[in-house]
Amino acid sequence: MNSQRLYQWLCERLQRQPDKGEWPLGDLESQRAQLHPCDVLLVDGDSPLDRRLKVLTGARFSRALLYIGRPHEVADPALRALLADYLPCGPDTQLVLDASLERGLWVRDLSNLHGLHLRVCRAQNLSPEECQDALRFAISRLGAGTQHGWSTLALLWLLPWRALTGRLRRRLLNRWANDLLRALAGTTAGEAFAFIQFPVHPLVKQADGDSARLVRLQPRVFHAADFDHSPYFDIIKTPYLLDAIPAGFGAVPWKGNAGALTPEQRRPHLSVVD
Repeated sequence: MNSQRLYQWLCERLQRQPDKGEWPLGDLESQRAQLHPCDVLLVDGDSPLDRRLKVLTGARFSRALLYIGRPHEVADPALRALLADYLPCGPDTQLVLDASLERGLWVRDLSNLHGLHLRVCRAQNLSPEECQDALRFAISRLGAGTQHGWSTLALLWLLPWRALTGRLRRRLLNRWANDLLRALAGTTAGEAFAFIQFPVHPLVKQADGDSARLVRLQPRVFHAADFDHSPYFDIIKTPYLLDAIPAGFGAVPWKGNAGALTPEQRRPHLSVVD
């Protein structure tokens, strides 16, 4: 087995998601209707790679992805053509900027995230022009990290990350992370917002004599917890329905306020049992 085939086999093994459990934490069909371009999707995966990224970052979620939207929602024709080269798709396909060990930063269909727990983070008061500028920066980074495959595997699995304190992990990650590891964690999304001067981390006021100015915290590596905890991002939640009662749970008829679901959130087949 040559080195390329070995690397491909390792990537597939490390990124393979186990079968989903019977207790989902979200519904992609409900979430996809609420998404806006430039939303950040936090992924709670359970592959070996996702679990290791959680250890490195100390986050509840493993990765941060940038939602692009449908092809026609990208204003720049050149960027639309670039997206089509990476992923030929229909006009209604919802695209997300992701990273993988084999391909570096690339574009994939949002439907490929079905079955994963996702959290939607939305930048507050982002204008359409700022959104397009952020997407332009992020899409221009497609292909980043492809040359750092073996070094990324070495960083992830040869170092005893679990034996280190959380503070030391973050310091070493911020210093040693290469382009591929940074893309996997979600740095491209953070840099896209930094490009349009939108803060992810809180602003810091520095006093200089009688004057004061605000500065943005700018780490070298952005990851899921940065968006999850940011005061400048809203968490967008959507309702979801279970198809069956999970093991270990009981179920009783709903006797609460039938207006708990607003009309636009109700499913056509949903009925309330009193």
